[in-house]
Amino acid sequence: MLALCVGSPDPVIYPTQVATIEDKYLNQVAAAVWGKESAEKDMQGGRSACMRALLDAGTDPFTLTIEACRERGVLVVASYRMNAEDFYDGELDLYDFGRQNKHLRIPGANCLDPAHPEVYQHRMAIFREVAERYDIDGIEFDFRRWTHMISDPHQNHPILTRMVRETRQMLDEVAQKKGRQHLLLGARVGPTIAGEPLGRNEPSCQDLGLDVKTWVEEELVDYLCPTFFWGHNPGDDPHTAEFVALTEGKNVGVYPTVFPYSKWQAKDAESGRIDVDETEDLRRFRDDIIQAALKCYDEGAHGISTFNWVPHHQPGMTRRNIREAWGLGSAKVQMYLHPLLKDREALQADTALPE
Repeated sequence: MLALCVGSPDPVIYPTQVATIEDKYLNQVAAAVWGKESAEKDMQGGRSACMRALLDAGTDPFTLTIEACRERGVLVVASYRMNAEDFYDGELDLYDFGRQNKHLRIPGANCLDPAHPEVYQHRMAIFREVAERYDIDGIEFDFRRWTHMISDPHQNHPILTRMVRETRQMLDEVAQKKGRQHLLLGARVGPTIAGEPLGRNEPSCQDLGLDVKTWVEEELVDYLCPTFFWGHNPGDDPHTAEFVALTEGKNVGVYPTVFPYSKWQAKDAESGRIDVDETEDLRRFRDDIIQAALKCYDEGAHGISTFNWVPHHQPGMTRRNIREAWGLGSAKVQMYLHPLLKDREALQADTALPE
């Protein structure tokens, strides 16, 4: 299954009558936040122009992806970053509703607060529109981008549960209208159910305002992806066993996220680079990913989810030097391993390197 990031939750990458399409303010905001030269590099030299060219041709990235998935028999869900802050203090300038309602932001954060009815209703309209207008297999809520999901999460968590519950009801209604048996609802969530943070940007579900116990008890979601915000191997592993125990006897899958980053790479940009002929480092990097995935399976995971694989390792595609420095060898290992992650036995038996 492919979970395609289509919105933050606003702006979005498809034609819309509810939200703002991404290319409207993207270049302007990126230049203001990072400076023109850095923005052009980080936007891959023309992300907005590519979007506009597709729209002028009568299509869009979302429609093309759906078509490709249908041709290959792959399920596709619309994934929303539930409160992205990737553009920092420029985040709310990316879309019309944000520009008009900055007073409804979460205090101290660069995102809007769904505790306000106006924000809540705007998001529900976005989710309904995508379910009704596009040939998708469901919706995914990405509650890990970033760390402010709602104001006063210990008090306001029922609001996010209401959002999950009403989205489940809406998807059931749309499925019936479309003659579909079921539309999926999934969520990327914190690495633990409760307790102390596991690191910087790594709060528990409870501290994010995510009442996963209620979601599972009522079977509001079809799957959960416990995940770090930005994990490294070895050691940055979600507490998979907690979620597996929580879902026992329920029709809810647990798919912890495995990241394609090793701690030894992150420590030093130069020594962390892996070129295609560096056999020892290729093998070390491969083994780190395999062991992370096998640990998830050992704790009862029903499968594996992934995030940020391949593109961030391509030299010249991002302004962030640490990512550029990790090299094309890293990308080759990722492309080789990714299809093996669904098969525990294949991971256990694998001793090869990508050609």
